[in-house]
Amino acid sequence: MARRSPNSCGCGTLSWKWAILLVLIVIVIGAFMSSCAKQQIVRKPTFFKEGIASWYGPGFHGRRTANGERYNQNALTAAHKSLPFDTKVRVINLTNDKEVIVRINDRGPFVRGRIIDLSKKAARQIAMLGSGTARVRIETIEPKKEATDEHVRISDRREPRRGHKRIP
Repeated sequence: MARRSPNSCGCGTLSWKWAILLVLIVIVIGAFMSSCAKQQIVRKPTFFKEGIASWYGPGFHGRRTANGERYNQNALTAAHKSLPFDTKVRVINLTNDKEVIVRINDRGPFVRGRIIDLSKKAARQIAMLGSGTARVRIETIEPKKEATDEHVRISDRREPRRGHKRIP
């Protein structure tokens, strides 16, 4: 029987080479998988502004908004004078750094010096219900996509009914 040296574990030199190779393979696979992971795309806002925000609630609940839907004070919506409908906007309360994301579905505010009117729920989330107004920063996070011919519904492409005269 062969005698072992005192520092040897009996594994042999070949197993150390395999261990190093295995570690290198794991490192390469890990690097490959991390490079394949989805990268979050951070979009810069296309519009931002600082000013005074206010909120509107019970008196308008259930009434039609400028885009035709019914106003719901418990939804995360807002009114802005010029941003396109369905634009998503991040509203940051500059006093306490709380923020909320709302969808533009109405026009306003119609009070001088104010830049946005929030729904009651949105105002609650950034803690401005009690004061009624707050100094905020608004920034768009998802610009509204313009409709293309592909997105036009079939019902919008109606042909005139037969039997009716077409007026030139």
